[in-house]
Amino acid sequence: MIASRLPGLRAAAAGALAIAVGLAAACGPARPAETMTVLAGSEIKDLEPWLEDIRRATGVRLELQYSGTLAGIERIFGGEAFDAVWFSHAKYLALSDTGHTRIKAQERIMLSPVVLGVRSSKARAFGWVGNPNVTWVDVAAKVRSGDLHYAMTNPTASNSGFSAVIGVAAALSGSTDALRAGEVDTRALRDFFQGQQLTAGSSGWLAEAYVRDQDRLDGIINYESILLSLNRSGQLREPLVLVYPREGIVTADYPLVLLNAAKRDAYNRLVAYLRGADFQRTIMTRTWRRPVNPDVALDPAFPRNLIVELPFPTDLGVVDRILDSYLSDQRRPAHAFFLLDVSGSMSGDRLADLESALGALAGDDPSLTGRFAKFQPRELVTMATFSDDIEEQREFDLGSAARAPAVRGEIRAFAQTLRAGGGTALFSSLQALYREALQARSRDPQRYYSIVLMTDGESNRGISVDEFRTFYQSLPADQQDLKVFAIRFGEANSRQLQEVTELTGGRLFQGSAGQLATVFKEIRGYQ
Repeated sequence: MIASRLPGLRAAAAGALAIAVGLAAACGPARPAETMTVLAGSEIKDLEPWLEDIRRATGVRLELQYSGTLAGIERIFGGEAFDAVWFSHAKYLALSDTGHTRIKAQERIMLSPVVLGVRSSKARAFGWVGNPNVTWVDVAAKVRSGDLHYAMTNPTASNSGFSAVIGVAAALSGSTDALRAGEVDTRALRDFFQGQQLTAGSSGWLAEAYVRDQDRLDGIINYESILLSLNRSGQLREPLVLVYPREGIVTADYPLVLLNAAKRDAYNRLVAYLRGADFQRTIMTRTWRRPVNPDVALDPAFPRNLIVELPFPTDLGVVDRILDSYLSDQRRPAHAFFLLDVSGSMSGDRLADLESALGALAGDDPSLTGRFAKFQPRELVTMATFSDDIEEQREFDLGSAARAPAVRGEIRAFAQTLRAGGGTALFSSLQALYREALQARSRDPQRYYSIVLMTDGESNRGISVDEFRTFYQSLPADQQDLKVFAIRFGEANSRQLQEVTELTGGRLFQGSAGQLATVFKEIRGYQ
């Protein structure tokens, strides 16, 4: 994933190394290929150049499907059959009553601590360069004073954010044992997460967004491997100083987890090869992850910091409470703007899909991902519909935890009133809503703002995409940071939507019939 998104980091070296590894593999005994289906995190995509070498060396052909961790766990619980799963960690799966009974074996494959990268000028000013005594408490103090603004993924959508939240919660609790209920210092965590100025649903996209927004950010919390890759990308105006807080951190260990006992022999061959010295060196030098094989010396490119591993909670209830509290109480409150196409082409099943998707965000979806994706207390949500122009615009204030359920009901009722008709004034409507979002931010700058655009057609009314670009580029630089996340549904023009998302630093998502709710849930990781 990161190889494709940060050009030049690995691609050339990966090709040369793949040839070398392939020649070595070809010398081994030939085996009939046996397929192993694997549900994997998107981070595993950067190992794709070596899948053929793995097959030749082990006789195991890996068929990878990619998913977010919680979404993947939900698929497993829902009965989808995979031989194995391969995420950056398996702790949530192992702690769940259903999950741990499915695990037949698991072996760590590679390591990447989740750490803080700070712009070098800031790190020098803080006295953090080469300082092994920096603590999470020190980091929190810089956030509280307004001196540190950082990027971090949404912990319910991405494992780097998940690991960071668990690690920071453990460190700020002051406990040296696994975190238990009642030990979480919610006030300290609320102070800490006020420094989060950029969120994302994936670690790779966060790195891309950090490059774009680096002048307004002081740092980024992410995998060590991604931060090292960023420093070597040539895209940073200031290199990142990696900070390994003294209390400890949480490390992603990328376990390959066997679910299908009938594939144990293939699994054993695969693990032996992946943990072998040659492939461990490949992982280390081409993906910047640390080897788990103790016989492989650590590359000099890695910092030599002493890494203290924080204890992970042993109770899934504690983990869920930390995640729920982050969303509803600790993070900066969000103001999410939704611009929804209700033109004539949306009639029938498409409008029903949209109503169902909004209902899921309003609390109708009882699944694991639905629980975390629903609209949260303290959040503001603006719903705007458009066809020939913006037709209706309503703001919903979720308020307190006690008030939120009733407001979700109002959103659900709003979704049920949607009717289709008219043309598609996409860019005129987007321009108007972008102005509304800027005005809202000027009134309440402490919130995190984003715009979601959903359309099933090509703009055929109002201004063009080029005119929207002119409007956007005429704005002051500090007003060009509201990201537009577009959902392409039906026959919507991909090129136009891609232009808008690239222009604003957002992302384009693909919707499909009956799957719109899944896309809306995924997009919530970016809000």
